Amino acid sequence: MVLSELKVGQSASIIHFNSIEPVMRKKLLNLGFLPKAKVELMRVAPLGDPLSIRCANSSIALRKSVANKINVECLR
Repeated sequence: MVLSELKVGQSASIIHFNSIEPVMRKKLLNLGFLPKAKVELMRVAPLGDPLSIRCANSSIALRKSVANKINVECLR
C-alpha cells in the first residue's frame, strides 16, 4: 500500500521509498520520514492534493505524486 491510499485518521509505518529523486529523498529523511517511522494522514485538501501528514510530531504537506512513491504498512 502507498501513503496516498490511507484514509483520514489512519496510521501506518513506512516500509521504503520507490524511485524518489535523491533531493526529495534527502528532504523527507531530514523531516523524519525514516523506515519504520509512524505516519498518520491528518487531512486531504478539497481537490485531493496536497495531503497533510503527521510524522515525528510535525505536520507536513505532501503532494499526492510524492505520497504515491512511499510504501507503507497499515497499523491496526
